[in-house]
Amino acid sequence: MQPTYLLILFHLLAAISLAGTVTVKGRLVAETDKEALPYATISVAMEEAPEKVIRKLATDETGTFETSLAPGNYLFTFYFVGMAETVKRAEITASQELYDMGVITMSESSRLLDELSVTAQAPLVKVEIDKLTYSAKDDPEASTSSVLDLLRKVPLVTIDGEENIQLKGSSNYKIYINGKPSNMISSNPAQVLKSMPASSIKDVEVITDPGARYDAEGVGGIINIITDKRVDDGYSGSVGANADTFGGYGGNAYLATRYGKLGFTGNASYFHHAQPVSASEFTREEFNPQNMLMQKSSSESDGNGYFLNGALSYEPDTANLFNLSLSRFIGKFNSRSSLEALSEGSRPYSYNSQSSSTSQFGGMNLAADYQHNFKRKGELLTFSYRFEHDPNDSEYDNEYNDVEGEFYNYTDGYRLRSKNKAGGDEHTGQVDYVNPLNGKHNIEAGMKYIFRDNSSRGNHLVDPGDGNWQPDSNRLNDLDHLQRITSGYAGYTYKAGKMGVKVGLRGEHTNQEIHYMSSVLDTVVHTSFFDLVPSFTLSYQLGMTQTLRGGYNMRISRPGIWYLNPYINDLDPSNISYGNPELDGEQQHNFNINYGSFSQKLNFNATLSYAFTRNAVTRYSFIQDGVTHSTYDNIGRNQMLGTNLYMSWMPTQMIRTYLNGGVSYTDIQSTENDQLRNSGFSGRAFGGLTWTLPRDVRLGANGGLFLNQVQLQTDQSPYYFYSFSVMKSMLNKKLDLSLNIQNFLTKSQKMTRTTTGPGFRQESINYQPMRNLRLSVTYRFGELKSSMKRVQRRIVNDDVMDGGSGTTQGESSGTVTGQ
Repeated sequence: MQPTYLLILFHLLAAISLAGTVTVKGRLVAETDKEALPYATISVAMEEAPEKVIRKLATDETGTFETSLAPGNYLFTFYFVGMAETVKRAEITASQELYDMGVITMSESSRLLDELSVTAQAPLVKVEIDKLTYSAKDDPEASTSSVLDLLRKVPLVTIDGEENIQLKGSSNYKIYINGKPSNMISSNPAQVLKSMPASSIKDVEVITDPGARYDAEGVGGIINIITDKRVDDGYSGSVGANADTFGGYGGNAYLATRYGKLGFTGNASYFHHAQPVSASEFTREEFNPQNMLMQKSSSESDGNGYFLNGALSYEPDTANLFNLSLSRFIGKFNSRSSLEALSEGSRPYSYNSQSSSTSQFGGMNLAADYQHNFKRKGELLTFSYRFEHDPNDSEYDNEYNDVEGEFYNYTDGYRLRSKNKAGGDEHTGQVDYVNPLNGKHNIEAGMKYIFRDNSSRGNHLVDPGDGNWQPDSNRLNDLDHLQRITSGYAGYTYKAGKMGVKVGLRGEHTNQEIHYMSSVLDTVVHTSFFDLVPSFTLSYQLGMTQTLRGGYNMRISRPGIWYLNPYINDLDPSNISYGNPELDGEQQHNFNINYGSFSQKLNFNATLSYAFTRNAVTRYSFIQDGVTHSTYDNIGRNQMLGTNLYMSWMPTQMIRTYLNGGVSYTDIQSTENDQLRNSGFSGRAFGGLTWTLPRDVRLGANGGLFLNQVQLQTDQSPYYFYSFSVMKSMLNKKLDLSLNIQNFLTKSQKMTRTTTGPGFRQESINYQPMRNLRLSVTYRFGELKSSMKRVQRRIVNDDVMDGGSGTTQGESSGTVTGQ
């Protein structure tokens, strides 16, 4: 009986506590145009003690606020940047159930803009119904960073020491630019994003629950990079340069301008890459028959490239908008290596080799769209076209000397030369329609057509040692791949009070033609398949600062030319790799729950996710005639349960710390070989601290830790990296100088990768150069022609939130000063 009495007592106490409170609500608007004032700060104090704040809250996106108070006389003080402080008295009595303060107006501050100096906090992370948004413009370190550096701080995104990007622990994702997919970036993310200055970026959206209007490709989700654009007349921009002790250097320029109906945004960058000499070791043990292969090698690389991007907009009136953009990226890397090999056992041989290789990659992207705005606010009709060209060429030369034993038919002076010209073109046309029926209901629909033309051509030559190059027809592996994708979608969103629901359905029909040409086979294969892709997301606002959301979506992955290409890379004849032109698309089902909470100092976001795939495109290795073959097939049955955490803490206005990472458990097995199975935990974390000192000096410390990444046959050792930085702003904060040092205690770091399979075990050890010093300089220029109203709409106070769709997390403090 004792638990029953306790339960009754608990309910009585709860009823007594609730019975003595009264709900207070109201709405805050601007006096001039009656527009809502979202995310304004509200302080509540007793009338007899106005200096003691007993409660602090914020208006939502519609300017509405609501709280519960005990009977008494209160003073409500309202704050909004650019507005005069407003105080309202509220006399609440016990006989009232609801106290409605009505519509409260705020007038513009009488101070001139050039006299305004307000310390404010802008949101870094905003939680919405289907995505997280990281505000790059409010990151204090963005002025001297690249987009790749910026991504390390974005929730759910992690970047390891080799600059491999993962989204929720997965390497299978898509990168968008301004809402449009970019194969140019998705295929070379690290190099392209390193060449883009973070100062040219407005937001980074992590779309964890892609709705029906997004392509179904990218099983891990979508990273959408939003470039910065001016919304008022004038111009602004920056120029920058950087150099490091590896021998790398680069420069960039960014410009955004708008005059009347025309707007232009563009950036250009150049980079020179240099990688010092690194050593590596490789050991492969075969069990039947017994054999041991040992290799020692050293390599170094360098290269260069440039990135150009320009976007032009024309807005003849408020109902029509035209956009045209062009991007170009070209990269070239050169590598030189030497290798010593010794094989003992059933196949005894030894040799030395010297090789040089060159890879050229990049792309060109042309996009045009027209947007029509109807009389109803938010009702849009958009027509879009996109063309993309993505080359991916490579070549190598390899010479063998000191050959002893039966090493194939190679002799001293035997040379190989191989060239591969690969890539593809893509044309995309689409139409999208959005209609907010009213404040609660929203519908969207659209259609899309994609045509892809991929190809690969190889040219193989051999010199048996007499100085005469001869064609090697036995190594012919060419490919033509045509793909046509037709899709349509419909979606519905409902928002009311604290709850939001988003549902959608997308249908995609794929028709493809594969022409495979080898020395023994010339065949054409036609396939077609249809995917029905559902999505569902539900969000609920637990309180003014807390949001809970969950969702389900299905994602598909169609293998591109990099997976299909049958070209054999036999730079190391004992370890060769090639693609598989017979791959099918994979389907992944994703479930996730996300919780977000924030306060003025502490911000927290956590995601729990589960995903499974039945036909995953999986890399696997096997031994044949003493050679390790690595390729791909639809043999993966994967399950992953994981959590991702983001936390930001500001103990003072001068110090901000953050942590971004996660832990996951993966179980992966082959559908064709019971011996191929792997499971285990993997983890990743990136954190840092920023300390703002007087005289515009900022100190920073960052570090990352990555545990084993579970793959079908391969395990890799944990590794870490860290860096320290100091930045100084000068010339009225227009010039930034930054000095960054990485892993100063260790010149290199040992990275081990172990692969096992039927009848063999192999281990590769790489000593990765790590110690590096980097100097960056950025100069910003431009003019400010914003009205007070524009300023007050952009800058938000302490404690901000995102209304019914979610909350806002993280802050960056700064001073807004008129010019």
